[in-house]
Formats: sequence, C-alpha cells, structure tokens
Amino acid sequence: MVILRFLQSFLDIALWRKGPQDLPASTPLATLALIAYLSTGFLRMRLFTLDRPTALLFICIDALMLGAWLWLVLAFFGRRQRFVQTITATLGVGLLVMLLDVTIRSVQLTMGWSDELSKNWLNVRFLLLAVLLGRIFMLALDRGLMTGIALTIAIFYSTQAVQLMLGLRG
Repeated sequence: MVILRFLQSFLDIALWRKGPQDLPASTPLATLALIAYLSTGFLRMRLFTLDRPTALLFICIDALMLGAWLWLVLAFFGRRQRFVQTITATLGVGLLVMLLDVTIRSVQLTMGWSDELSKNWLNVRFLLLAVLLGRIFMLALDRGLMTGIALTIAIFYSTQAVQLMLGLRG
C-alpha cells in the first residue's frame, strides 16, 4: 500500500498533475527513492549485459551526477532549500522511466526481438526525460521549461562524459 502511494505520487508528477513542491521535504522518502532508483538502475544495466561492477559504477555515477548538478543549480538560483523535494521527485520520475526500460528490455529479450526496439526506445526515452525532468527543474527553479530542459540535457551529457572518461561506454 505504501509503495503504491509512493509510485502514485511520482506518476502524478510525471503526468503534470503535481510538482516536487507537493512532496514532503523528507530525507527518509528521498533515501527510499534513491534506493529504488539505484536498484532498478542496476537491474536495467544488467539487462543490457553490463557486468556487475560496471553496472554498479554506472548507476552510482548517474545518481551522483544528478545530485551534484541539482544541488549546485539550486544553490546558484538561491533555492537550495528545495533540494530534498526536487531530488525525490527527480529520482521518483526517473524510477518510473527505468521501470519502463526494464519492461521494454525484458519483453525484447523474452520475445527474441532485435535491438532496434531498445534503440528506438532510447530516443523516445531521452525526449521523455528531457520534458519530465525539465518540468521538475522548472518548478524547483521558478524558471521556464526550456531552462529545465537545458539543465536535463546538461546533466545527461555530462554524466555520459564522465562514464566515457572512466571507460564505461564505448
């Protein structure tokens, strides 16, 4: 029951019914969202045949870069007090998208379909995350949607750059 309410809150944010400001500024909730995000992200990476250490490093870099970017940008705009709600919303919506990733990849592997499905989904996923996370950042920063989308894209590409530097992509 609690897990369903947890996911419903994130779904409401993803569907633009609510925003990060509607979540409690709760460190335990943020921690729960982080654990769910890391666990699902690890499973996602394993489905794409990464070995355990690489998958773990990959998802940890993702979460660390996300948290660092958010903290710095919120501090820059004088909104640091919104960090807990914003990171919780961001991790929660990211979790929902990763659950879609896992579902799509699992169906693809089970049905023996080509990697084309995953490649097409990754393009859709990028646009989906840009808009969904962009809106969360827009609300947290009191700026426009384009600012939020630009921040999302910067986080995405800087995370990929760090992973490339560490030899995690290729």
